[in-house]
Amino acid sequence: MEHFKEYFTFLQKFDLRLSEIRDKREPAELGPIFKSGYDITHQTPHFSLQFARHLQILKDLAVIDIIGADVGRRKAYLDQAKKLLSLFNRFWENYFRHHPSNGENLQDNFLLIVEFAEIFYTDLLEPNKTDAIVTPEFVEDLCDSIREREESLADFIAEITALVKTEGQDSEVEKISDGERTPIRIRRYPVFVEGIADQFFKIFKEYFGEQEQQPLFTLLTNNISPRQKLLFNSNGNQLADAFKQLIEANLIVSCNKAELETWIIAHFQYVSNAQYKPFTTGYLNGIISSDAKQCQSPILEVRRKNGTEFFIVPIARTKKSSPS
Repeated sequence: MEHFKEYFTFLQKFDLRLSEIRDKREPAELGPIFKSGYDITHQTPHFSLQFARHLQILKDLAVIDIIGADVGRRKAYLDQAKKLLSLFNRFWENYFRHHPSNGENLQDNFLLIVEFAEIFYTDLLEPNKTDAIVTPEFVEDLCDSIREREESLADFIAEITALVKTEGQDSEVEKISDGERTPIRIRRYPVFVEGIADQFFKIFKEYFGEQEQQPLFTLLTNNISPRQKLLFNSNGNQLADAFKQLIEANLIVSCNKAELETWIIAHFQYVSNAQYKPFTTGYLNGIISSDAKQCQSPILEVRRKNGTEFFIVPIARTKKSSPS
């Protein structure tokens, strides 16, 4: 299990570095002021292809380790993987709870506030350490690194789970008679209350390219999956908040929040810092399944008419530029 251990260590260890970074919080008239600040560009998929490739190789080798293990040990390793995945959920919940509102500066103890050193491992963070600045750019890079690791771990769990299920089915083949049918698990998806899908689409479509609006409509109304993930041209938390409002008002039925999050991951991505970003379970869980913090820039609001009937109203749009 050497590769499994190396993989799990790599997932949890963040090699933060210190470099001279301009402190944009200082008044412009003072001229550029540089301070020691955190940097993790070398462990993000956008700045380091080596990082992404190394993570992929470690994951594949860890899968091979698990394949060679006996059934009992394999289950134990799978349970450990799921436990680690819950730590990513914990980070995102803390992140959304403590991330400042628009226009507010990040505090230099932000990583301590979100309990980063308690969730993951890094040798740079110490209690009350504020002599290194935390910039919005660094936090965005850190989230990219976390998101990449979380995706990798989710893929690892999915591969091992599929392996366990396949082996379980093989062992039961002799017990199944020719006339029996294997039970099929139905994957549930969001269904909108009558009239709501059209209202939602009229607001939602403005955040997508023109060529994606028809696939978006068929996805919302008939759950017909697009050929590729649809790009939401704004903050990911705005999309998540929109769906959260709808499901909490019971305007989305037939699925629970966890199933809604899985559906969003399968069909949407978003733009951040001119980069395409995938949604992850932890990221969405921190918004949709948690009441940690409300979205500061929602795109819509659910209102009640005559005390019973719900309707959706748009809120001023703040569209981002798509990556070139």
